[in-house]
Amino acid sequence: MSEATTAEAVSEARLVPEERLLAISVDEAFQVRCWWQRLTLPAAELKAFSDTPPWPKGVRATLRRCDTAEAAMLTEGFRLLWRRLPAPEGEREKHHRLQTWACIALVLAEVRAESPGATLGSQLGKQKKETGKPHMSELRFQRLLACRSPEELITHLRRALALIDKRDVSAVYLADNVALWWAERWRESQGWAASRPSQRLAFQWANDYFGALLQYQRDND
Repeated sequence: MSEATTAEAVSEARLVPEERLLAISVDEAFQVRCWWQRLTLPAAELKAFSDTPPWPKGVRATLRRCDTAEAAMLTEGFRLLWRRLPAPEGEREKHHRLQTWACIALVLAEVRAESPGATLGSQLGKQKKETGKPHMSELRFQRLLACRSPEELITHLRRALALIDKRDVSAVYLADNVALWWAERWRESQGWAASRPSQRLAFQWANDYFGALLQYQRDND
């Protein structure tokens, strides 16, 4: 069954600032948001975006029980996402994209509610209530930046999302973060030159995190 979306929802979903997307295309951003909405939103909320019903709760629950990208690849939730994406060219690209998007599916299954314009770094750096401290400490944030294996990335992202109650972050930007992490590992494995510092994931996360941190620290001085 083809997915029917409202004109307003299509317009909103496609209006993703391209400068914030460093590893996925605007069309992929649209597809992953539509997928996340059907995976997560209850029927009453989904009606604002799509005429199609949400998928059974078990689809998301199965993804959330996965600990690796390889396990996520075997789930119905991942297959529903994979079918929405452009076909890869060649076996090497297919292998890379399978790992990337399986990891994206696994991480996004944790998100309960999104704020389309909010980045993970900015949410982690925001003040936790009136404590004068961020949702994620600088030490734990540095550990997130230092992830070198997919398993580490998945574990630390799940912990990070739990700190912000698994909400108020953009599903699209989070998907782009995960895809950028995989793209950087791919470039390293091929011996290719690194991208410009400002386009690397560590810079993006740190810029957003410390920007949010400084904002309320300045207000509290």
